[in-house]
Amino acid sequence: MTLLAGGLISLLLLNSAVNQDSFQLNKLQKETTGYTDEQQELQQEVDGLSAPGALEERARQMGMVPGGAPAFLTPAGGVHGTPQAATAPPPSPTPTPTLGSASPAVSAGSSATPSGQPQAGSPASGAPGTTAGTSTPSPGTSDPTSGR
Repeated sequence: MTLLAGGLISLLLLNSAVNQDSFQLNKLQKETTGYTDEQQELQQEVDGLSAPGALEERARQMGMVPGGAPAFLTPAGGVHGTPQAATAPPPSPTPTPTLGSASPAVSAGSSATPSGQPQAGSPASGAPGTTAGTSTPSPGTSDPTSGR
């Protein structure tokens, strides 16, 4: 009888250990599935960001321009081809305001402020070297057309 009771108790302990391991295995499989899904989402994001069109768009947003024709160095130390500098494409034309969209407070062609004083930088202000429609970059600022 003692031997039978001891056998049943050992079977019960063995069964509970197997069940506990089964629960832990199930938990780890769910965790692995979650990590696999996350990895696949991240891989899709990387694939989308590394697509040629997306790379070109992000490069243009950063101010980069397509490069010119490259030159290659030969194993003998010579240069094959002639390098060309990258040039920025011409800016897209901006729409000009129509005459009908001018503010009713200031008539078209008037360069005076409401107080009657000429605007700063206008030809009437007497600033030397200023002309309408042109601007000179301030010292220390970069020229957006040259890329420097």
